[in-house]
Amino acid sequence: METTTQFSWAYPYILPTILLILSPIIGGLLIGIDRKLTARLQNRRGPPIVQPFYDMLKLFGKEDKIVNRSYLVFGSAYSSTVVLSTALLLFQYDLLVVTFVFGLSFIFLVLAGYSARSQFSFVGATRELMQMMTYEPILLLIVFMIRLVTGSFEVEAIFDASQPLLFTLPLAFLALLVILPIKFRKSPFDISTAHSEIAQGPTIEFAGKYLAIVETGHFFEMFFVLWFIGLFYVQSWPIRIGLMVFAFLFSLVVDNATARLRVDQMLKQVYIVGMILLIINLAYIIVTGSWIV
Repeated sequence: METTTQFSWAYPYILPTILLILSPIIGGLLIGIDRKLTARLQNRRGPPIVQPFYDMLKLFGKEDKIVNRSYLVFGSAYSSTVVLSTALLLFQYDLLVVTFVFGLSFIFLVLAGYSARSQFSFVGATRELMQMMTYEPILLLIVFMIRLVTGSFEVEAIFDASQPLLFTLPLAFLALLVILPIKFRKSPFDISTAHSEIAQGPTIEFAGKYLAIVETGHFFEMFFVLWFIGLFYVQSWPIRIGLMVFAFLFSLVVDNATARLRVDQMLKQVYIVGMILLIINLAYIIVTGSWIV
């Protein structure tokens, strides 16, 4: 009994630690499932689900081509801050801080693209910056609306709320789905990494283990976004996981059913649809008195 009491403080940290360790594996598997399902929809066999991990092993074994040191530093900073934001989210830190750290990671990715001295990298970094200007205001407004209905920016307050966020912020959830293809780099918003136009965009000059490090950051990014979506229903694990699965399948369907938009079209559509949804949801919160001072 004394031993159990002595280590009881560690119990809340066990699950987040396990999930943090597993998050790149889960993210890689999700990318593999995405490729497989996309291939099936196109009447192709497709690669095995574990292909992303084979790709990582091959990259770590390839020769490194270093253009300059700056973009390597910024690329590593991108992956590190994505991992940090995932850890902060899992350990239930301040949601506003989590969002800012997550946004900072893509600033590092943009800087990496600008420092590589490649026209493809430069165009991809510019488009990545435009995408950030599109989704960051919406994401921050969603976080502030979560603060309104829970009374705190702490993630723990979401778990202590009397009802799921999905009930009080249904349109904010839809706005999150609108920007989801941007975060997953899927059509119609796969603008910064358009393969047929700018060949991977800001990461075009990365090679070998340095590209593997950046791609590992993308694995964490996949997990982070879905876990953030899961916060909209934390009261039930089956529903929470179902919500994340729905968001993943939604992005896959949208990717295969739409064509890539121009940058100006993306700005107009995301801003108009996302902001209208958030304004209506904010009005609903005020009218129903769901907000907490």
